[in-house]
Amino acid sequence: MPLAGKPLHFDKPLCASLDGFTLHAATRAGGLDTRAREALLKYVLRPPIAQERVTHGPDGLVRILLKHPFADGTVAIDLDPLSLLSRLAASVSAPRTHTVRYAGVLASASNRRPRIIPKPLPVKVVEDAGASSEPKRAGCRYRSWAELLRTLGIDAFACPDCQGRMRILALVREPDEVRRFLKVLGEPTEPPKRAPARGPPYWASRALRIRSGGADAA
Repeated sequence: MPLAGKPLHFDKPLCASLDGFTLHAATRAGGLDTRAREALLKYVLRPPIAQERVTHGPDGLVRILLKHPFADGTVAIDLDPLSLLSRLAASVSAPRTHTVRYAGVLASASNRRPRIIPKPLPVKVVEDAGASSEPKRAGCRYRSWAELLRTLGIDAFACPDCQGRMRILALVREPDEVRRFLKVLGEPTEPPKRAPARGPPYWASRALRIRSGGADAA
């Protein structure tokens, strides 16, 4: 069917494309479908490069194994670490930039959006003994850095010696107090010497293609 004078292309069922934009509605996750929602979140949070495909290459390079070989037979790419980080940093969105855009009734300016989005949870009133009632909004709340690290399997409050639970006693900011605290622990109180300036990347951001026959190509 035409849209604004341009035809839509239906490559797959429930999928349409127009001017480089693709609408995919074949995969969905219901509110009670836990496995589908978990699979959807894993797909959205997937890293740009699969960890099992990144290995140490020769001469200090990083080798990235391709999931599918290129047309010229390339099966892997070698990059120096700094060049790899520079290319990954280029894929990070700028601050305050929308990475997900909604259209139609889901757009923020749609006058029908309030009719389909979930309503916010009601405000609860917490009664405190000897104090006045204080409204507390249910739903989204602040999560500390230690709690967010648990999503990566890191427990920041687990003692490395006895595996007991640690807690924050104080936040030391004054330089004199920091030196006194480090001295009691037997740690150095002076910062380490600055390392000498390094030269430019020795591979000058070249990507070496490793072909199936073992030949390298820049």
